[in-house]
Amino acid sequence: MSSLALMRLLESAPQRYDAGMRMLTLGRVERLHEIVAEAAATAEGGHVLEVGCGTGTVTARLVALGARVTALDQSPEMLEQARARLAEQPASEGSVEWQERTAAEIDGFPAASFDAAVVSLCFSDMAKSERAYVLHELARVLRPGGVLAVADELKPRGRAARALALALRAPQALLAWLAVGSTSRPIADLAAELRAAGFRVHAERRFLLGTLGTLIAERPA
Repeated sequence: MSSLALMRLLESAPQRYDAGMRMLTLGRVERLHEIVAEAAATAEGGHVLEVGCGTGTVTARLVALGARVTALDQSPEMLEQARARLAEQPASEGSVEWQERTAAEIDGFPAASFDAAVVSLCFSDMAKSERAYVLHELARVLRPGGVLAVADELKPRGRAARALALALRAPQALLAWLAVGSTSRPIADLAAELRAAGFRVHAERRFLLGTLGTLIAERPA
């Protein structure tokens, strides 16, 4: 029943990242990736902005579903792993543009330039004010009616579930902090933050005692 606190440690070793994430999430991360990719690639040939592409697991799914992808990550090591993954997928040639950028740097893209956006396991790294800024920019760069698909670490609903999740998470968070000096922060009400940025939330699903979730939203026309 682990959280993503150790993700900070895994990011320092991209070659072990995917296996580590499957272990930490008891395999649920695959389902999260599947949900956000399918939601974002609803229109074949659509242009998808992927924020925090990591090792390219969601990128590969998006391309397989017919999307054109602009994939961002702030880690050159992660981008190297992602490029290597997609190089093994012949159909991906010409379908992905890789960019070394932070989430905040999407302010350099033109307005209404993407049909959909995916943000996977990134928002829990940010302060609430940072998320608000990135969500504002996502609303700007998405076309009217564009889809936003998010997967991340969430605070469970209910006191008992929160107490259990905290007890399970604490040792991991301490290890991640001692190893790399940072840890993720579960988000209390991501749906409310999406709505505050102007998105209409269509669906929310939760896994692992409510500690992991996906949200599918739309920029109103």
